[in-house]
Amino acid sequence: MNFRVTKNLAKSLFFSGLLLFLAAQSGCGQKQAQSSSDPTKIPRTEVVIDHVGQEDVQLYIYVEGRTVPYKSVDIRARISGYLEQLFFESGGIVKQGDRLALIEQDQYQVALDAAKAELAVTEAKAVLAKANLDRGRQLVESKTIAIEEFQSRQAEYQTAQASVELAKTSVRRAELDLQYTDMTAPITGKTTKNLVDIGNYVSPTGNQAVLLSIAQMDPIYIDFFISDRQFIDLKERLGFREKFNDAIKNLNETTNQTENNESENESPLSGDSGSVDRGTIDIALSTGANVLTADFSLRGKIVALVDNQITLNTGQITLRGEIRNPLLRINGRDDYMIYPGQICRVRIPYEMVKNAVLIREEAIQTDLDTKYVLTVSKEMFTPTDQFNRPLKDQDGNPVPAYETDVVKRRDIKIGRLLDTQMRIVLDGLKPDETYIVKGLQRVRIGMAVAPITLDEYNARRAAEGGTAVKKEKSETKEEPKESPTTESTTESTTEPQQ
Repeated sequence: MNFRVTKNLAKSLFFSGLLLFLAAQSGCGQKQAQSSSDPTKIPRTEVVIDHVGQEDVQLYIYVEGRTVPYKSVDIRARISGYLEQLFFESGGIVKQGDRLALIEQDQYQVALDAAKAELAVTEAKAVLAKANLDRGRQLVESKTIAIEEFQSRQAEYQTAQASVELAKTSVRRAELDLQYTDMTAPITGKTTKNLVDIGNYVSPTGNQAVLLSIAQMDPIYIDFFISDRQFIDLKERLGFREKFNDAIKNLNETTNQTENNESENESPLSGDSGSVDRGTIDIALSTGANVLTADFSLRGKIVALVDNQITLNTGQITLRGEIRNPLLRINGRDDYMIYPGQICRVRIPYEMVKNAVLIREEAIQTDLDTKYVLTVSKEMFTPTDQFNRPLKDQDGNPVPAYETDVVKRRDIKIGRLLDTQMRIVLDGLKPDETYIVKGLQRVRIGMAVAPITLDEYNARRAAEGGTAVKKEKSETKEEPKESPTTESTTESTTEPQQ
């Protein structure tokens, strides 16, 4: 008996719940139909859109480089003696001709005085020998002395002259030794600390031969490596291809002629067109946070090919650029901004793309091996429910189609990625078309959306205290490597809500 009562009670509760559910669904359907009778009041998902841009873009080769001093000189003792004075400040900047160090001069001054005295003695002997030779010439003409006596006096005079020249050489050597005691800077540059303290004995050989080093840092070199393909691209930009073709043409013409006109032909590697010294480069340095900046504010030029062949293991060749090194005044001392051995980034312009079509990298989606974006355009849209069934109004009639912003897929062919995170589009999009930048996860193809511009989105974010998306004109920069695009873009939690 209890079992039957329980069973009937369960049936009653089930049917009651079913009736309540059907009533709720009926009410919701009526409410949806009523709200959907006016298509403009149907809620739509909000997305952020941007316009496809078009402008001239300068493409670059990006490589890593390292700074190298323009000149580097070791200041070495050229004579032996005790170090008496130092005139430079450790780590300071000296100019060419500035005094650096002084080695004891007493012994070298004495040696110079002795050499000068020896020179005076030999010069006096030479004067006496010259007088004896003149008298002997008169006596031999009057046949007072024999010819042998005259020849002997002549030999004595020549010997005296040779002694004078030898004494002059000794004086010059002593002067040089004395001059070497007062050491000066051969170049302008930055010094190291003194490697030998005052009072130590220095000599041209041994551990204490080098007193300091000077590095000329303005201008300063940049050594960087480029691949063989990049090297060919660079030479073509500088006119090497035309020069090479002209050389081949001239070579074929001279082969068919009987005359040898090789002297009239110009080498494809000669002249301004075939060399790389006309190339300009931009340099970006590392910041205090050990991060390479994107500010290529230092302008330089390519001055030399350091290597004479492409390395077999790496397929690269070394080039050398040259830039000016700014001199700064810090805490009352002058110092250069760039030091040798610094890692830097080198940007080499090599191609200008006219009227390039540009979109934001974050808007690109991936479908297997196909790249695409979601565009927004005005089209006729038929409202449907969550089951893709046409919506009906309160009278049971389908809600009519209306024109609104609809999401469409557009397959594209992409080109190079610029370091402003703008991507060159080779095919699939036209300038001024609109594409979705944010809100990609909340929409599907064929869906009606409520687009807002990037400026409106940034204004809203600024009003809410958030960080705005950087809205900038893409500059003429290009990254060497393409960043992989993910299949889906992760949306921020502060995206515009539906």
